[in-house]
This record gives sequence, structure tokens and C-alpha cells, in this order.
Amino acid sequence: MNRGNKLLDYVKLLDSSIQVGGFTHSFGMDALIAEGSIRNVADLESFMRCQLHPSIVRLEGMAIKGIYSAADQKDTWRTALIDKLVHVQRTPPDLREHSSAMGKRLIKLAQALHPWIDFRKLEHTLSTYNSVGCLSTVHAWINHYLDIPVEEAVLGYLHSASNACITEASKAISLDRQSIQELLVHLTTDLEHEWNTISASVADEPAQATATSMKSLFPSFHMLGAGLHAFKA
Repeated sequence: MNRGNKLLDYVKLLDSSIQVGGFTHSFGMDALIAEGSIRNVADLESFMRCQLHPSIVRLEGMAIKGIYSAADQKDTWRTALIDKLVHVQRTPPDLREHSSAMGKRLIKLAQALHPWIDFRKLEHTLSTYNSVGCLSTVHAWINHYLDIPVEEAVLGYLHSASNACITEASKAISLDRQSIQELLVHLTTDLEHEWNTISASVADEPAQATATSMKSLFPSFHMLGAGLHAFKA
């Protein structure tokens, strides 16, 4: 498969018109709009910069990078552990269930779009270690299989999640087209800066199933260290 076709396949998985690719969970934004905490474009931008971007970069972004590293090393234990760490970190509980359900739907979607992909290895990993298959985990595994560079897989996921939230917000609060376009420009720069800063601060290490190596992938995870054994796959 040539490079152009791979990129087309990648874009299909991020298509905002598809429920899975559209990242329909709002990371708590809907509740903030309902209670009046987000009322205009300034409030939305503040939410995106201060809450959404740090969350998805440090959690999903680093998870995708970690899955790529684990896949390169054929380390299924580490893949499952990263998946579990993402699952337990996503709160409230309904977001955990939603992310898992979307991960399963993404597998079905990818199977329909790319019938040549053998998902048995991924399904075996999830089954063997009793993992859930979060959206970011499945997204990373598929894009690794398609030989999409990790940076493209990460930024594609992050931008799709961010853009989907803006689209959803525009349905509930008054946002004109110009405001949306300006916000997209500002937030694109902010999101990429956030990712580059976090990614550069974490040095690549040999893939080892240890607390130290996992901390390098998830520096902000509070349960790592002494409590890591509780989440072992």
C-alpha cells in the first residue's frame, strides 16, 4: 500500500462525520455549558486551553505514543497496561464506559474499511490481560498497523478531539463562523505547543514493564509507583 493510500485510510478514521472518529464524548464540556460556566467564545477557549488540551495531551497523546513503542517491541503486556491506565484515569465513570464502547466501534469500523487488517492480535491482547480497548489504544494500534508515523497519529487524534468539542459547543452557544475559525487557529497552535512540550520532556527509554518506564510515558499519572501493581495486566 502506498503512502497516499495510507494517509487516506488514516483520515477516514478521523472523519468527524463518523460517530467514532468524531470523538462524541465532550470531556465534561456539556455539563459546563448547561450550568452556565461556558457562555461565549472566551469561556470556551479558556476551557479548551486549561482543561481539555492538558487532559488529552497527557493522557491520550502519551498513551498513543506508548502504544507505538510497545507495538514496536511486540510487548503485549505493556500495551494492555497502558490501555488499563488510560481507562482508570478517565473520569467520571460514564466517560470510561463511553471510551471503551467507542474503541469497540472503531474496531468494527476499521474492519469494514480495511478488511485485510488482522485484528486477532489486538483482540487476543485485550482478552488475555482483561483490558477494555480504549478509543486511544485502538486508534494507536490501527495507525501503527497502517505505518502512520506516531506524530501524525497523535496530532490527528488530538486535533479531532479538539475540533469535535468546538463543533458540539457551537450547537449550544452562540458562535459565529468567524469566531469559530479564529478559535480553531488559536487552539491548533496551543494544542501543538502543548504536545511538543510534553513529548519533548519525556525521553524515550527501552520498553520495559516497570514503574520507571511507565512513569516516563505517563509523568502525570498519580497511581504510578507504589500502586502500579494494582493495575498490572
